[in-house]
Amino acid sequence: MLHRRLKELPGSVRGVLWMMISNLFYALIYVVVRGLSESFSVNQIVFFRAILGSMFMLPWLFAAGIGALYTRRISTYLWRMLFSYVGAVAWMYSIAGMPLADANALMFTMPLFTVVLAAVWLAERPGLHRITATIVGFAGALIILRPGIVEVSAPALAALFAAAMFSGALIGSKMLTATENPNAMVFYLYTLMIPPAAIGAVFGWTNPVIADLPLLTALGICTVGAQQCQTRAFRAAPASLVVVINYVQLPLIALFGWLFFSQSTDIWTWAGAAVICTSTYYVSYREGRQNRALRKGKFPSSPA
Repeated sequence: MLHRRLKELPGSVRGVLWMMISNLFYALIYVVVRGLSESFSVNQIVFFRAILGSMFMLPWLFAAGIGALYTRRISTYLWRMLFSYVGAVAWMYSIAGMPLADANALMFTMPLFTVVLAAVWLAERPGLHRITATIVGFAGALIILRPGIVEVSAPALAALFAAAMFSGALIGSKMLTATENPNAMVFYLYTLMIPPAAIGAVFGWTNPVIADLPLLTALGICTVGAQQCQTRAFRAAPASLVVVINYVQLPLIALFGWLFFSQSTDIWTWAGAAVICTSTYYVSYREGRQNRALRKGKFPSSPA
């Protein structure tokens, strides 16, 4: 019913609404992971997330049939999963070990890492505007970390490492979207992640109890819900618009950190996040403008 009513709305409105719902799911993941980290290791939480993410996609698989999983790009799925798995371990380590808003602010560097990886990996030549925005964005991360003024923690470095790994996975996702079903992409991501996550979870395993079921169920629902809503948001509206809505995550996660864990967010985090968000929006805006020009047959004289 909700999906049918959303279809009747203009594309830009649908994109904003889907992204708002996705942001809520992502914010809740931070809360759930922080809560689970009090009972389980990070590796075990990643394993639970992979199992539950795969299970919550089974209704789609039963409806679509096994043929929906046919692919000739299993190698791309595999290396995309490895980037996602390593990134997930680092990301959840940062969530467990530092204020939620700080971890989230550092994760906004992901588009900046994507620019760097695309230049190295895909031989893309970023122009002066994109290089400048990337440097400014990483300066924002330094404002949050303040190396030399305060001790840079391992969880903070893990958040940056997670952003870099997720950037690699994002490049894999972009390569797959041209030929692959979005639901199949989600199913493959979590199903292929189960074996490596299981190996990591064996070390320091803690048996879950009945009291853990609400948080574990929420982890599965929020994981799949966030990805599904985000996919629909980018399909319905321009990326430059959707990316702006994505920044709602930070105040939402800061609010949840204060409500559930009595965490406070200092001015340096807000200042650094503002710099990071501005630079990543500029990168997305330039990319969107360049793509529109290409679709109209107007080739820009220089890279974005």
